[in-house]
Amino acid sequence: MGATLSELNPATLEKYFRSGTVTTHLVSESPEALIRIDGPGQTITLLTPHTGMVQDTAELKRVSTGIENRDGATWARIAFDARNMYAEAYGLMLSIVQAMHGGATFAAATSAAMTNMKSLLAAKSRISDEKQVGLIGELLLFRTLLDAHDEYAVTDWWLGPLAEERDYAFPAFDVEVKTTLGERRTHVIHGTGQLEPSPGRSLWLVSVQLTRAGGDPHGITLPGLVQTIRERLTTTRDRFVTYLASEGWEDTDAAMYPTSYILRTTPAAYLVDDDFPALTPSRLHAVVPHSDLVSAVTYRVDVSSRTAGDPGEPLSGFISAPPAQEA
Repeated sequence: MGATLSELNPATLEKYFRSGTVTTHLVSESPEALIRIDGPGQTITLLTPHTGMVQDTAELKRVSTGIENRDGATWARIAFDARNMYAEAYGLMLSIVQAMHGGATFAAATSAAMTNMKSLLAAKSRISDEKQVGLIGELLLFRTLLDAHDEYAVTDWWLGPLAEERDYAFPAFDVEVKTTLGERRTHVIHGTGQLEPSPGRSLWLVSVQLTRAGGDPHGITLPGLVQTIRERLTTTRDRFVTYLASEGWEDTDAAMYPTSYILRTTPAAYLVDDDFPALTPSRLHAVVPHSDLVSAVTYRVDVSSRTAGDPGEPLSGFISAPPAQEA
C-alpha cells in the first residue's frame, strides 16, 4: 500500500505517474476507497467495494467502469486515461470519494463527478446515424461481392472510404449506394456532383432499404458486419481496416453501435440517365444565374416509382431482378 490522500500533492502525484510502476493508495477507510496509479499505462483507477450499480460510460472517452476481483472480494472500478491531466484526473477521483463520504452511492457519485468534468470526459466522436446506416449499405454490398469475387478486386472497387464521389467503381460502370430506413426509397443526395456520371461511364444508384431488426436473430449490426468481412479477408484486411478508420470507425467503439438491422426489401438499381431526377452542375447552370456561386446542395430523391434496372455483373447477386419486359 502506498501513500495516503494527504501525501499526494501535485509533485508526488506526478512522481507516481512517472515512476514506471503501478502503485495503490488508500484514500478513504469508510467507505473504503483505493486509488491505483498505473505509471506505464498512464491511467488512474478508483476502487471501492462493489455494493450496487456501476455507471455506464460506454459513450465517454478516456474513462471506463467495471468490476474486478481483489483479494477474494468484488470491487467497483472507474478508470481514467490521465495522460497530461494527472491533477485533473486525480481531482475527479477525490470528488467521487467526497461524494461517497456524503452518502452517495458509487454510481451516483461517479455520475455527478462526470457531469462536473465535461472537459475531461468529452463525449466520443461517433459515426452519425445517417453515416452509420450508409456504411452498412456499402458493406452489405462488399460482403456479397466477396461471395463471387477476389478480395483484391472487391477492395479496389470500393471507393467510398476514399472520399470519392462514387462508392464503387466497377470495370464497366460506377455505383452510388444509398441506404434508407424509410418505407419508400427516398435518398439524400449530397452535392450536385454525386449523381453526375463520369465521362464515358454509366452511373447506377443502388437503393438499399433497411429496418430495425428488433429481436430478429438474423439482424446484423455494424460491428458484426465489420467483423464478418474482416474474417473473410486475408491480404487486404489491413487496407480494409484503414478504410474503415477513415470513415470514423474504431474497434473500441463497437459498443456504441448496438442497433441491429435487416433488409426491408431486396436492393434495387436505377440507371442515372437523362431521365433521372438528379441535380447536376449542368442542369443547375441551365436554370440558376451564377450557379457557380451555389454550393453545399443537398436534396432528396424518391425512386420508389421508377423502374429498376440491371447493370449486370458484379451486382446481379445483390440487387433484385428487374421486371420482365412484355413481348
